[in-house]
Amino acid sequence: MSENSNLFDLSLRLPLDRFELNIEYTGSARMLGVFGVSGSGKTTLLEYIAGLRKGGRGCLSFSGESWENSKEGLFLWADKRRIGYVPQDHWLFPHRSVRGNLEMGKRRALEVGVDFEAIFERVVEVLELQSTFDSRVDRLSGGERQRVALGRALCSGPQLLLLDEPLASLDRTLRRRILRFLIRVRDTFDIPMVIVSHNPMELQVLCDEILVLEEGRIVERGSPEEIFRRKSMFDTAKEQGFENVFSGILVESLDRTITLELEHEGQPVRLRVPKVEGSVGDRVIASLASDDILIATEKPTGLSARNCIPARIEGVEETELRQFAIASIGEAIPQFVVELTQDAIDELSLKPGIDVYLVFKTNAVKV
Repeated sequence: MSENSNLFDLSLRLPLDRFELNIEYTGSARMLGVFGVSGSGKTTLLEYIAGLRKGGRGCLSFSGESWENSKEGLFLWADKRRIGYVPQDHWLFPHRSVRGNLEMGKRRALEVGVDFEAIFERVVEVLELQSTFDSRVDRLSGGERQRVALGRALCSGPQLLLLDEPLASLDRTLRRRILRFLIRVRDTFDIPMVIVSHNPMELQVLCDEILVLEEGRIVERGSPEEIFRRKSMFDTAKEQGFENVFSGILVESLDRTITLELEHEGQPVRLRVPKVEGSVGDRVIASLASDDILIATEKPTGLSARNCIPARIEGVEETELRQFAIASIGEAIPQFVVELTQDAIDELSLKPGIDVYLVFKTNAVKV
């Protein structure tokens, strides 16, 4: 595939119970996220791409290969599309061991010329499945089952990976642990992904481009940073778990905290964040809730909060439910969204161009 060609060329009209799924999308994002509230058509769209749904009108091609064209009567079923599909309920074989589930993709991998033993070994290493090899999957934790489902999809040698709410059934601690494995998969395997999620944080961490669905239609499209900082999206994103997401390099490890240096072209920006496993020089991804940040117009002193970062207000917005400010702390660093009351905005006279300080506690940062 040439560098400038599109991965997806999709035109679809599919009647559903409450609305019609009406999607037009052409794009080349390697990591494509689909965001929306429950019932917006996200899973149906994923099933259509996977070849699990018929009855629509339109066409779909992936990487130049036509998978469906209703005018020509063309429809390739899922087994002809080289799809790795991980649904919300995993679809594992409960009576089989972890190894047995992973090996279910062997025949398909061999049919398409994939070195199964090599990919099997790599999957086991990346997803850390060695210790569970002989365990039946019905005796595993939710996080372990999710890793097995992901591993089985990868072992089939797919050219496209489809993930439907990969972290939705897990508690917050497990979500962050599995998110680490999803990052590993993204960075290790050269496989495009489509990820359906109602959680903005997951999509910000993983994706290059976001499609926002509302009653079966794409209402927003853009990079994660663009989408989740738009006034039109902030109330929905906040209700679904919005957090500011940023990355940096671990530059110092202390007894109970670490120092994180954000990627910046000018003066380094350093944050104190909770201790995590890792070595100096490791890249770290972190998040910070918009309502865990305080804004000061003068540098405060005598605070227990360890982070006080110079910033500049880029915009102040009001939605139906909330008021928030967009603050920039440096080039190449994502802008921060800070949720405020209208009283605070008025009393601090916040407006674009004002220099401020962003103040937050070490433990407010999730690493």
